[in-house]
Amino acid sequence: MINEEGKKKIRLMTRIAIYEKTEGKRNEPVAKYFRSDYIGMKILGAIICSTVVFFIIIGLYLLCNSERLMTDFYRIDLMEYAKKLILYYIGFVAVYVSLIAVVFFVKYNKAVKYKRIFSRNLKKLLSHYGRKEDFEEEDDDD
Repeated sequence: MINEEGKKKIRLMTRIAIYEKTEGKRNEPVAKYFRSDYIGMKILGAIICSTVVFFIIIGLYLLCNSERLMTDFYRIDLMEYAKKLILYYIGFVAVYVSLIAVVFFVKYNKAVKYKRIFSRNLKKLLSHYGRKEDFEEEDDDD
């Protein structure tokens, strides 16, 4: 019959194993970075992606309105359009990057929280075993 101490060990080992199979696989790539490095890397990727998306949107707009743009080409104030385009670009990238920063900030904090819980459970389990010999594998060749 298993005593209360043995039940605690089994519960801890179960929690640790479940974490390693589920959340651990998702959190490990996140938690190995510092927060600023992880979020900075994601923001850089977001700036690149949002720039590509913005130019695709502009290209589609130009393609769909090419006839009107060709007829009004000499009447259009190109400097005014360029200023508007730059402002739209800055606004689009700022909104997109802000959303990405918030999402990945939350994801990072969640990953670190679960990693701390995992570490705490692992320390509890290790404290149940007092000696180093308990962790060494036994030779089955004897």
